[in-house]
Amino acid sequence: MLERISEEEKIDRSAALRKVLDIGLQEYTKRRAVEDYRRGRISIGKAAENASVSIAEFYKILVDEGVPIQVNIDIVKEALKEDFGDRG
Repeated sequence: MLERISEEEKIDRSAALRKVLDIGLQEYTKRRAVEDYRRGRISIGKAAENASVSIAEFYKILVDEGVPIQVNIDIVKEALKEDFGDRG
């Protein structure tokens, strides 16, 4: 398999191995971030950071994975107060 990748990518075996490991690590960290978010262990911001993607990209990943997006209403209210003030 590594030989085939090396030939397809026109790189030596060690470069092919590094590439495969890099892709695997990226996929692992993305999956781990999705699972941690799904279980409520981390926020969407932290999950995106852990997956090394933007929050917008992480939202797309969640949609693609069928993971419900969790909204903390208290955080939303606080953000609205900061932006617009307390209007009753």
